[in-house]
Amino acid sequence: MQGTETYRRWIQKAALYAVAMTAAAAAAGVAFAAAGAGIAALWSDAKVPLAFALGAVALVYALHELDFIHIPVPGRDWQVPVEWVRGGYYQSAVVWGTLVGAGVFTRVTYAILPILLAWLFVSGNVLYGALAGAVYGATRAVTIYSSARSREPADVINLNERLMQLAPALHQAVGGALAAFAMYLLIAPLL
Repeated sequence: MQGTETYRRWIQKAALYAVAMTAAAAAAGVAFAAAGAGIAALWSDAKVPLAFALGAVALVYALHELDFIHIPVPGRDWQVPVEWVRGGYYQSAVVWGTLVGAGVFTRVTYAILPILLAWLFVSGNVLYGALAGAVYGATRAVTIYSSARSREPADVINLNERLMQLAPALHQAVGGALAAFAMYLLIAPLL
């Protein structure tokens, strides 16, 4: 990323990637919430049993994130093909950000995304789906925001290594959040 022009183009590409990721995550949230609203229209009594079942699943995945049990996280091991991102400097950022941001096409490392999408389905609230999806997408792009100060490729590699060292703590935080969410879903119908 040497030179002002190269750095400026990289910042533009990173911004496009982050915006595409956020927009795609918001669209996924809307899609899951709209599908849930459709089911709720057909089966009005579905919300409580679905929320209770989701609470049980969230509790299991909380145990996974807290490293008590090991189960696969729903997702695909598909990666964005290189040919899809060769179209142009800025086009590749948009394609990559869109596919990764949607969260349903590529690998998912934390169980919170499938639980979030399932909750958006259960809630059936499209506005909530858009907001929650956008927050997830923007949060997922944190590494891109964090690398904005990097001027050399080695700086980005060092940043990535530091962020990867945080993974165990992040899994613990996700596990705690999932456990709290699971308890809410399991107890709320009883209140």
